[in-house]
Amino acid sequence: MNRALLLVDLQRGAFDGRLCDPMPDGDPLIATCKALLATARRLGDTVIWVQHSEAPNTPMDPDGPGFAIDPRLDPKPEEGHITKTQPNAFAGTKLQALLKKHRVDSLVIAGLQSELCVQATAMAAHDLGLTTAVVRDGHHTWPHAGHSATEVRKRANEVMEDHGVRLIWAKDYA
Repeated sequence: MNRALLLVDLQRGAFDGRLCDPMPDGDPLIATCKALLATARRLGDTVIWVQHSEAPNTPMDPDGPGFAIDPRLDPKPEEGHITKTQPNAFAGTKLQALLKKHRVDSLVIAGLQSELCVQATAMAAHDLGLTTAVVRDGHHTWPHAGHSATEVRKRANEVMEDHGVRLIWAKDYA
């Protein structure tokens, strides 16, 4: 079984506070993702970075400074990179082909936003037959519709689990 760590939308624009409120608990999320990344690299798991592309003058404008992966994560050029324009990282991208190239049949997902891109990508991966796990303490989001970011994340975890996606803690990624 070949496993990949899929790091979703951990871009500078979500953390720098320039064009949107910075991610709540952004520093702990980055620390968790750094630990996951170190484990993946040590174990030889495939690492794939997903970047969301938005319109000009938005936090994830592909020509703006917010598009880059947060530099604290230190992405490597030899690691997989895809750009997406929809929440589901499989929709209209080369992600599935990249996973096939690396013979990946097991996917571990972390990143942003819990109820959007993480959830949509995890559920799509599960539906494609990949063994799929989301790191429950390795994704986060912003407050929404009167709910705290933590409440939104908790609900996303419930939706993913109800769909058949396995949830793991970062400490259990080994």
